Amino acid sequence: MQRFGLLTHSQYYYYEHSHLPVAAMLLKAVHMSPSTMEDDSTMPLVARSSPQAFPGFDSDYVREVSEGRRALSTPLLMTTGTGYSIYKSLIIPSIIAANSEVILVTCFWAPSVTRDAINQALKELSAKAMATGSKISVQICFSSSSLAQNMLLPTPKSGQRYAPAAWTKLGLPEQREIPGLNLRVIRKFFWPFGMIHSKYVIVDRRLAIFPSCNVSWERWYEVAVSMKGPVVDHLVSFHRDFWSDEHISPASDYHTEDNTTDIAFAGNADGTIHDPARLDADAVPTTLLPSPHSPTLLPGYLRPRVVISHCPCAPEAPSSYSPTPLLTTTHHLLSTASSSITMLTPNVTEPIVLDLLWAALERGVNVCLWTNSNLMTTEQLVTAGTTTPRCIQTLKSQSRNLRGRLEVFYFDDGPGARRISADELEVTPIKLHAKVTIIDGEKMMIGSGNMDVASWRTSQELGVLLESMELVQKFGKQWKYSDLLKDTD
Repeated sequence: MQRFGLLTHSQYYYYEHSHLPVAAMLLKAVHMSPSTMEDDSTMPLVARSSPQAFPGFDSDYVREVSEGRRALSTPLLMTTGTGYSIYKSLIIPSIIAANSEVILVTCFWAPSVTRDAINQALKELSAKAMATGSKISVQICFSSSSLAQNMLLPTPKSGQRYAPAAWTKLGLPEQREIPGLNLRVIRKFFWPFGMIHSKYVIVDRRLAIFPSCNVSWERWYEVAVSMKGPVVDHLVSFHRDFWSDEHISPASDYHTEDNTTDIAFAGNADGTIHDPARLDADAVPTTLLPSPHSPTLLPGYLRPRVVISHCPCAPEAPSSYSPTPLLTTTHHLLSTASSSITMLTPNVTEPIVLDLLWAALERGVNVCLWTNSNLMTTEQLVTAGTTTPRCIQTLKSQSRNLRGRLEVFYFDDGPGARRISADELEVTPIKLHAKVTIIDGEKMMIGSGNMDVASWRTSQELGVLLESMELVQKFGKQWKYSDLLKDTD
């Protein structure tokens, strides 16, 4: 076994490589001795110094760990920009085009121009329903609207349901203003670190949109992709299981007219924001990757076994993670990259991720990382006991003599620092919030999960793996700040 104590600068973590992902270990532990497990080269590996012995990406493995959620689905539209521009250009037109049902899930729900735009969209949707004599079901789910709310008002497991009298306090229309809608509003947050971080929109059970943005005032760089196909059914099942809403019937019981084209390509009405890029792509292997919330009362670096491990002569505490579909697949992707890893993440403090990046560099894989120098620093210190710049500095110093090339860019010190005019304010990002991991120029993972301790250890997350070189290239064209895919040519 190879040991690599990456975060020695803060003495919080020591991580010992295992030759098997946690999920695979759990599956085979009953039938194998520890020595057999370590020598089994047929299972996905974490890191090996010999690149020739390293296995490639295993789609069957991904299908197994994702509980069969890998299937052919069709990407429709892709857009990038601030959260407001993504809602304005893609999500809100799709909401207004709905005929029977809208499900909107976000982590943060806060006063903003985005929330105001949703308010207006609901009124328009209600008017459309009234004109046709129908009722449209709308469910809005979120986790937080303020730090004080999280600290003082955790919710029961079933969530907190808001009565119509409370809607206006959330920036939603009064009940009398939306008679054509059956609106339900639910919040879930589990104290102290139980953030529900997933973000998605489902329209008429035919269209799924996966944005990285919240409903908030933050002017951050985001990405969103809309899709149709089996991934929508998988998303409906995931949503129904977690949000426990009796109004949400199983996907197999839901029937509606196939108006996917109408809702998928509903464009921006006023032309003030660039329309999303129409992908015109064939169906591609797509995997929905949930990652359930992991209850904890203490951050990992403060847990007794980790603290004790820093004492002289005490055994080291190996780092591990919950074998969720998202985390296990992320682990597999980083472990099997053969030529390049391109990563966009708001922060990177998770020691397993940092260790896997180091191992990739040792194999000769080129790594390009875009992140921030100063974003949610307090959260990083609370959950990880360190910060992104410190982790990056350590990674740089320990990878100087490795075969792969490491490039790190801080969005907020570069593109986000330029001066902008008042009319560009809401559509110009100043921080990076997109979560995109591209492996070998052929596979792209998007969703809500960051490469930080909070996303890997406590928050509920949701990711989507898209196996398509064409889609990767189209994202690269939308990224205007560098030649993002130069190592994939």
